[in-house]
Amino acid sequence: MPQASEMLWPWWVRLSHWLVASGVIALWLMSYVWYETDWLHRLVGYAVLALVAARILLGCLTKVSSARFSLPRWHAIRAHIAEMQQRKITPHQGHNPVGQWAVYLIWLLIAALALTGWLSRTDALWGEDWPVEVHGLLSWTLLAVIVVHVAAVICVGQWSRQHLVRQMWHGRFEK
Repeated sequence: MPQASEMLWPWWVRLSHWLVASGVIALWLMSYVWYETDWLHRLVGYAVLALVAARILLGCLTKVSSARFSLPRWHAIRAHIAEMQQRKITPHQGHNPVGQWAVYLIWLLIAALALTGWLSRTDALWGEDWPVEVHGLLSWTLLAVIVVHVAAVICVGQWSRQHLVRQMWHGRFEK
C-alpha cells in the first residue's frame, strides 16, 4: 500500500486532468446548451486534444510509476472486478487496472472527436452529414463514459477507503 506522504500524481498529471475535464465540460455546454460550435468550440476542442497529447508524451517520459503508462494484464483486471463485486478494494499506486483502461478509452474518444470535428469542416466532406453525426454520437459516448468514471471514483473511493478526488487535487496518497 502507498505511504501517506508518497506523491502519486505529479503536478502535470493533475493539471492536465482538471484542464481536460474543464474543457470537455465547456465543449459539451457549448454544443448542447448554448449551441455554439464555431471557432470557440474548435479552439477549445483542439486545446483539449493538445493537453491529452502532452499528457501522453509526459506519461511516456516520466519516472513516476503512477503517472507512467502500462497495459494492465487480464488477471489484474479480473482480480479488480472480483474485488469490486465484493465491495472491498485494495488501494492502488495510481490507477487501478480498470481505471487505467478507462483513461485510455476517454483519450481515444477525445482524439476521435477531434478527428470527426476536423473532418466535418474539411472541403472534401463539406455538406456530408456523417462526420457531424459520428461527432455527436462520440460526444454522447464520452459523456456516458465520464458519468461511469465519476460513479466509479465515488464507489472505488468508498470501497478502498481512499479520498480519490482529493488525491487528484493535491497529488498525495490519502486514506
